[in-house]
Amino acid sequence: MSNNWDTKRETALKILTDELNITSVEVTRFPTGLCHSVYYVKTEDDEYVLRITESKWHYDGSVTWLNELARFEIPIPKILKHGHYRDEYYRDVYYTLITYINGKDLGEVYHTLYDFQKRGIAKELAEIQRKVSVIPPEKIESAGSVVSYTPEERIKSIENNIQRSRESIAANKVFDPGVCDAVAELADTFKDYFANIKPVAYLDDISDKNVLIHGGRLAGIVDIDEMGYGDPLEIVGLTNLALLLRKADTNYIDYWLDEMLANDDQRKALTFYTLLSCIAVMGEQGAKFGNDAVVPVNQDKMALLNSIYNKLLTMLQVTAE
Repeated sequence: MSNNWDTKRETALKILTDELNITSVEVTRFPTGLCHSVYYVKTEDDEYVLRITESKWHYDGSVTWLNELARFEIPIPKILKHGHYRDEYYRDVYYTLITYINGKDLGEVYHTLYDFQKRGIAKELAEIQRKVSVIPPEKIESAGSVVSYTPEERIKSIENNIQRSRESIAANKVFDPGVCDAVAELADTFKDYFANIKPVAYLDDISDKNVLIHGGRLAGIVDIDEMGYGDPLEIVGLTNLALLLRKADTNYIDYWLDEMLANDDQRKALTFYTLLSCIAVMGEQGAKFGNDAVVPVNQDKMALLNSIYNKLLTMLQVTAE
């Protein structure tokens, strides 16, 4: 979709009036959302969220999973209406009107939370992941996500992740792609772990974002366009990195691992997954997008990423000896 926010808002307003017959009092775009343009809509009587995208794949994924996950009685938005719209620029866009959940992303409020609140949120998320873990891989694959059925496929997926990070880092010329070599070597020491984990379905985009907190408690989970299938520890590793990048404590991660009844091997794997996420974020720095936007290179963030990388690498090298 075009990066012109005014154009997007104009399209959102036309969808609200032409398709949904909603005369809004207030329409405000959320400053997040890469695949969707997301708007808070307030009328005299109610509050909604309108998501619009030019990607039918992301639209289909959102509709599929919000409907599918509704049966698990977890705090996610409800779909009120969805459909296709041809705007005045002759673009095909897809919209989803959903219920509004009041809250802020976990990362925004993390510094205000007490430890008992972090533990409570981790407990709820662990339980939610247990609920959705029963979704069969065939359903996830039919929705367009990649599913690794065999140990060999899971190991190959890790290798592909490392290679993608290496290529991105080389292309953007911000970090040395050699950082991926040590990660690849460590991956070999985890092959038995990757081969023996029991793959399950899990929500794969709930790090320090998309987890809404209100009053110190979990209010809801948003932005569900796809599901992961494999090791749920991967998203815990991504969340761990997100907290480290905020220079925050990682007590929340410890509580999450406790709720998962994680053993020593899983805790070591968590450190590896965090390192894997670290090189992926390194590969995003300086990246260029189709609309000529560039991820800005921040020297402080570069130094922080290098520091996190070295600390995680040392931790894994020591335990591997």
